[in-house]
Amino acid sequence: MNLAFVKKSVFVRNLEQLLGLLYSPNHACFYREALDFFQQRQTRQQELHLAEQRWQQAQQGTNADVLKQTRKTFTDLQFVDEKQRIARWQSLLQAAEALLQLSEGSQASDSQMLSARLLGGLLITSASNKRKLLLLEYAYKPLYRALLSLRLLEHLLEQQILKDPQWQAWYLHRDITQPAECEYRQKLQLPLVMATFLQHFGQLDPDAQFLLTAASDNVPEKAFSAQEREHFLALTLQGSLQLLQQGLGQLPFSRGNKEQREYHVQQQQFLQQQLQRFITAKADTPLGSLFKVPQAYTSIVLPGRSRYNYDALPRAALLMREAAARGDYNGLLVDCLFRIVGLFPQGYGMVFTPLGDDGKPQLKYEFAIVNSLYPEKPEQPLCRVVSRNQQYRNTGYNISLSTELNLYFKPARDRLKTLPEQRLKELLNMLYQDGEAKYLSRLVPKCWQPENFFSVPEHQNLWHSAQQRQN
Repeated sequence: MNLAFVKKSVFVRNLEQLLGLLYSPNHACFYREALDFFQQRQTRQQELHLAEQRWQQAQQGTNADVLKQTRKTFTDLQFVDEKQRIARWQSLLQAAEALLQLSEGSQASDSQMLSARLLGGLLITSASNKRKLLLLEYAYKPLYRALLSLRLLEHLLEQQILKDPQWQAWYLHRDITQPAECEYRQKLQLPLVMATFLQHFGQLDPDAQFLLTAASDNVPEKAFSAQEREHFLALTLQGSLQLLQQGLGQLPFSRGNKEQREYHVQQQQFLQQQLQRFITAKADTPLGSLFKVPQAYTSIVLPGRSRYNYDALPRAALLMREAAARGDYNGLLVDCLFRIVGLFPQGYGMVFTPLGDDGKPQLKYEFAIVNSLYPEKPEQPLCRVVSRNQQYRNTGYNISLSTELNLYFKPARDRLKTLPEQRLKELLNMLYQDGEAKYLSRLVPKCWQPENFFSVPEHQNLWHSAQQRQN
């Protein structure tokens, strides 16, 4: 999967490879493995069943050649089925482990920075892929969901909102520097990411896909009715469980002694139980909301719908709190999510008025990009300043952007509206050197999309340590 940049930093190349593990139009990926399972499942089950019947019938006869041939046909089909099942396992594990390698550090602050970078990179680069609906749906969204769930899980355990004694013990004794031996990594984080992917790819179930097509009735992205949505979610759950139980099953033991085999079987049984528990958790429970709340936020923040509105992304908190009030989600977990991400998504383009030497707001504006989790206040995003005197730069500093200076809020915009129209147009022309004519209709912009800025490799590291200044 190639992001539409001429040159790329190491981070962008890693992001590209990660996306390609879930969806690629040209290479093997989990999407292809899952789609093949759903499209061929019934046919292959029937073939196996008929082959087994013929072999059993041949065992009742006396023709050795027929017995040999029917047995070979059956075992060959079993071998192919097992091979495909293992390929799905390997594809799913590779994607989940790759995400964890890129998002988890040796301490919480490192994991937060790495996750902020991935979330920001996903949002910024999604703009150049907004017409690639399969890529957005089956790579961007499951990765974004899983990242949010990882950070939400960590927050809930740290705050002891999730009180499961075993989970707390795994969390307290975690050692991410030794991931293969870390129970927190192997028994919580890895299953959480895998379950998120399985939940998402469950919608490839043919019945769910048929409902999507039928509901649209040739009207692109027509919204589901409440009854249709409930039916779709049930079909997606059905698809997720089929993918888990039939498409994956338990990974077979390859080699080793009896004790190793027993340990492998025990671990596989635990993983199956954990995945099923995660996938089937009710949305209104804390465990279910650990998956549902990030899924809802992702559906708002990432493109893929005709009604997608970049300017309105900070309203996600309002929309989700309204849904929580209706009982759609666990309200506490919604609040926890926005404690982590704030009102402005990672990678969101901010426009602000800088302070002058006298400490007063200047009558001009500059650009910044949200680059850190856990803002002190949700409405005051932590940002990297990326322009100076209306010129892009790659050596900016970090700020906690106050509402007083943030042009997303009306009072800050009103202050600039005192400038003559010609001056406002000059500011726009200087800032939007990339030819984004769509901005020129709004003399005082609320936000900006940093896609073109980020396409320059020197601008792709917004997360390295930088001086913190007062804005």
